[in-house]
Amino acid sequence: MILASYVIVLMSHRNVVVRNSKEVWGIITESIYDRVDEPVHTVLTDHLESIEEEKYEFVWTTEAVNYRKGPGKSYKSAGKLEKDKFIKVTGVTYGGWDRISIDGKDYYIPGGKTSSAVPEDLPIWDGEKGEYQKYALSLLADYGWDDSELVPLIYLWDRESRWSPTAHNSSSGAHGIPQSLPASKMASEGDDYYYNPETQIRWGLGYIYNRYGSPSNAWAHSQSTGWY
Repeated sequence: MILASYVIVLMSHRNVVVRNSKEVWGIITESIYDRVDEPVHTVLTDHLESIEEEKYEFVWTTEAVNYRKGPGKSYKSAGKLEKDKFIKVTGVTYGGWDRISIDGKDYYIPGGKTSSAVPEDLPIWDGEKGEYQKYALSLLADYGWDDSELVPLIYLWDRESRWSPTAHNSSSGAHGIPQSLPASKMASEGDDYYYNPETQIRWGLGYIYNRYGSPSNAWAHSQSTGWY
């Protein structure tokens, strides 16, 4: 009731036509956040720190930025991301902070510090298959590879499958983005191996690591022999 009264009075005073709930919270935050009593302050804070939109997006930082344990400058900094760092955004708060995932943990950075524009040195495709390639890029460090290994990986799986999770060789039975032979080998990464690109990519990277050591070595072998 207290919060509702603030909203009604504020809107009446400003003669504001509010089109959606986000505008209401924006008006409240801008005008009365520092003047409300503790119960309302808590409600406002909880709302601003809650997730407005769940996301699953790979992006690059546009500048160096500190990431924090919570969505606000009052939270302790947990580290620093350098410019052009590749990260995954998993949500956006009502207060305008991006929730990101680092080593499987949630952290937060201010909104507007990232871009989905692909750096010029990475030949990532447009569209859905480009998202598959970004997912692969997000896993390279797990194998001790740097981002440059994405380039031969893109070339390798372009030759094998055009990065299609449904690509199937009717003669050999090889299947999916990495052309696993047989397809059932990929079940070690998930029961959805036959159609899920992420499951296929995880298996394919593990295969490359164990057999060739790196995508660049696998690509060199493919260029020499026509297979990998």
